[in-house]
Amino acid sequence: CCRSYLCVCVCVCVWIHLIYLVGFSLSYSLVCIALASFLRMIPSMPSSLSSSKSSLKQRSSQAASSRRASRRAPCRSLAVASPPQRGTNTNTNTTRPPNKTPPTPSSKAPFQEQYASYKSGYKSVPSKGYENACFVAPKEGSVPTDMRGTLLRNGPAMFERNGMEKSYLDGDGMVVSIAFENGKAFFRNKFVQTEHFIEEEKQDKFIFPSIFTEWDPRDNATWCRLVDDCLMGNLERKHNGAYNVIDWGGSLVAVDYKKPYALSRTDLSTLGHGNCDLSSAMHTSHYRIIDEGDGSGRRLVAFLNEVNWRTRTTTAVFYVFDEQGNELRRDKYDFNAAYVHDFILTENYYVLFDCPIKIDLPTVFGQYIFETACLSQSIAEDTTRKPLFRLMPRYPERMPEGQRDVVTIESNDKFCYAYHHVNGFDTEDGRLVFDTCSWDRFTLYFQDIVAPDGVKTFPRMRLSRFVIDPVAGTSEHVELDDTPCELPIVNWDWNGKPYRHMYLSTSVGREPGAAPDGTDVHGPMQALTKVSMKEEGCGEVDMCMLSSVESKKEWVPGTNKFAMEPFFVAREGGDPTDEDDGYIVCLVHDAGETPAPGAERDVSTECAILDAKSMECVCRLELPVFVPFGVHGTFTRDYCLGPEPQHMSAGN
Repeated sequence: CCRSYLCVCVCVCVWIHLIYLVGFSLSYSLVCIALASFLRMIPSMPSSLSSSKSSLKQRSSQAASSRRASRRAPCRSLAVASPPQRGTNTNTNTTRPPNKTPPTPSSKAPFQEQYASYKSGYKSVPSKGYENACFVAPKEGSVPTDMRGTLLRNGPAMFERNGMEKSYLDGDGMVVSIAFENGKAFFRNKFVQTEHFIEEEKQDKFIFPSIFTEWDPRDNATWCRLVDDCLMGNLERKHNGAYNVIDWGGSLVAVDYKKPYALSRTDLSTLGHGNCDLSSAMHTSHYRIIDEGDGSGRRLVAFLNEVNWRTRTTTAVFYVFDEQGNELRRDKYDFNAAYVHDFILTENYYVLFDCPIKIDLPTVFGQYIFETACLSQSIAEDTTRKPLFRLMPRYPERMPEGQRDVVTIESNDKFCYAYHHVNGFDTEDGRLVFDTCSWDRFTLYFQDIVAPDGVKTFPRMRLSRFVIDPVAGTSEHVELDDTPCELPIVNWDWNGKPYRHMYLSTSVGREPGAAPDGTDVHGPMQALTKVSMKEEGCGEVDMCMLSSVESKKEWVPGTNKFAMEPFFVAREGGDPTDEDDGYIVCLVHDAGETPAPGAERDVSTECAILDAKSMECVCRLELPVFVPFGVHGTFTRDYCLGPEPQHMSAGN
């Protein structure tokens, strides 16, 4: 009786809340879905909501497991129970909360061996004892003596603790640095010690809920997700410091979904949030650097896109930092609720690509609260509207009359999603060019890249150019290339300016018509590709719509080797007017040979240096430890995180 009464009370509260949000009819349907799901859970729930319990809960028809036992924590407590055991496999050596079992790809699906090799790059590493600092020697070629600076790269590295496993993107961040000076290279890696990392290290188990993982370590997880998350809107998640690392104005910071942490530029030790201006502002992992057109210097712009789905509003804040790392100003804009991942920066505008998405309420109340969907799955594509470009004047006082307000423009002839943008620039007649990697469907967890199976998930992104007319309120689209591409980079001296060359992570292999819907299936992300536009197509707006790719140069690191995000490095003492005078540097996952059945794959990591003009490899460095696939990073022209420069001389 108590449980029934509780269910009725919860559903009435949810219904009242939903009526306010989405109206009577839809809210009635959603509450019925949630109630039916909730009642199905009652037989397997404990008889009391008090602490000290040990019970079994059926999680799905494919995998049953014991729930966390002897839990005593409220929703946001630091306490957590022992790791759950996988109930259907007593021979496994690793216990983990059972996410939904992925479909087994058909043996006829293409690229299965390549996908398996690629996915071995998403392997968790141990904790702080994994950290290193040492010189690394070339295994092929030599480090160019005119290459100076530091490669910085961040990504989730530890997503298993004491037999428990989280999704890859929820792993604890590990920053890798390689300092280059006088033909030498010095490697260093260290975990970002956020407050959440420190607490979980002490207890040797996961404590805090995350964005991309279905299961939840909190006590009374269903109740917490329903009341604390959905009704109260408290969606704070674990800070893992894992999505980028930025070096600017003497400050080094690691960034996750919105909280930056200052790091030591000597040994990567975590100094903490709020240690400097760059680590005090709450911003995401994406940023841009631009030379101001008025000659006032170079600026770094970081941004935060805060969505409040309860009020259906978004607040975008752009933080502007000078070359000394001082925050100069914050530009704030409000608009309807939207998902925005990255932005383009031009002399005149901040430009956001507003992906057409919506809250998936049946998933929220039918799956998320019962731990069969993660937080990132609570939003879904919205095919009822087109993508939007939001153009926000950076200096309204410098704009002509009538062009000082925010402009919202529909994508007239292209329905797509876009996460990582290449570059953009203003044209002389007032238009704007916006280049990006476009997706034909919404997948926040990047499943098409992270977990390809050749049936439902495989790379399918395209290189797109949009030409936007802020005055006419129109946009036009040109597909520059149909090879799946992501993680684009340019010479950042050309950021926000007319440019020719871009460098991208690209897929290798194509099987025409092999997908169930008849489309082409592509191999995993493996190569780096340089795409060069025709020179005359970059400055004149009419030619921008007619512009085409002049050349493509692809570099494949080798069989069972997969290039990660590329970074452009200007040649020391090179020609500053020559856009591609420099090097491309990246980490490379080496999957090794296919192991025997039951054997573990021997994986390792290299650092590759390519000539940015020819895309030929000039040096390979073998790193002392395996580094999992990362997310983002940068190359700073400052030499840091290595020995004193005199110890990096050619004679040492």
